[in-house]
Amino acid sequence: MISILIVKTSSLGDIIQTFHVLEYLHQRFSAVSIDWAVAKEWESIVSAHPLVQRVIPLDLKSDFAGSLRRLREKKYDLLFDLQGNCKSGLFSMLARSKKKVGFGFRTAREWPAALAVHTRIEVSRELNIRLFNLELFRRFFNDTDPVEIKTTPLSVTAEEREFVQNLLSKLSRRPRIMVCPGSKWQNKQTSSDTMKAFLLKIAKEFDSSFLLMWGSFQEKEYCQVLQAALPGRSLLIDKLPLPVWQNLMGQVDLLIAVDSSALHLSATTKTPSFSLFGPTSPTVFKPLGKSHFALQGPCPYKQAFIKQCPRLRTCPTGACIKNISADEMFEAFQGWWAPIFEKSAF
Repeated sequence: MISILIVKTSSLGDIIQTFHVLEYLHQRFSAVSIDWAVAKEWESIVSAHPLVQRVIPLDLKSDFAGSLRRLREKKYDLLFDLQGNCKSGLFSMLARSKKKVGFGFRTAREWPAALAVHTRIEVSRELNIRLFNLELFRRFFNDTDPVEIKTTPLSVTAEEREFVQNLLSKLSRRPRIMVCPGSKWQNKQTSSDTMKAFLLKIAKEFDSSFLLMWGSFQEKEYCQVLQAALPGRSLLIDKLPLPVWQNLMGQVDLLIAVDSSALHLSATTKTPSFSLFGPTSPTVFKPLGKSHFALQGPCPYKQAFIKQCPRLRTCPTGACIKNISADEMFEAFQGWWAPIFEKSAF
């Protein structure tokens, strides 16, 4: 059996975007054991993946000695550093592995990380993020076969499955649409008034019901505005553990989101998505396939970027996404969703 250690320490969205490499490795090797080194705050997320044998929680601030002991407990055949920054480089350097693989100096987020590995591979950052992560493995293994990205449901309990079914039973109208309008960065999301107008148009045209999801107090207030506008056809859902969230997302008919963890999670399910983009690239971050549609607002300041706008965190207006009107959203949505809706047996 071949033993592999993945070093991907953070963050939530980045970890979710990396899950598909687990399926790839299990498809490629008949016998493989995969451990994952991750920041302690994300330990429970990785532990929920059934294809991960062992999770190694890392904590530089309060438990460096324990982190190092856990990291060096086992010697691996292969180590892959998928984070590519100085912190992951330190852990990759300290871990025990016969062969260590990572991104090259031009590809790594922070070039010193490349010093910690034996094999450095340059990968185009213009690739979709899921293909970007996968390409490191394919290049290392000289794999030229067509790639099929597969996903595995995270582990949930029987009680959690029952909880999901109870939620879904409260919404009789179909399609049932999960709405995740929030993001860590304000410049990635539209206004609640615009989203409200957009959802009202969908409700009228497609007689939909909505599950409104939030992850912070500000997002909860945003969703409460939406709920008030959609009486009798919307549920405001408390923050859920990621495996439960994935399970629920996999059973709704559609996801509406911005570039956020919610959108990345949809790529681990078969649920279609309609997403709104502004200061980041849908080419890089949108889930792959025709069942995922993205609308990007133009930058009025003519900023050009490959992955994300250099002013993502500092732009005072966020006009690229906030200037998209509800009418523009609905026109794009209707053109994409109507053919899918007509073929669906809701």
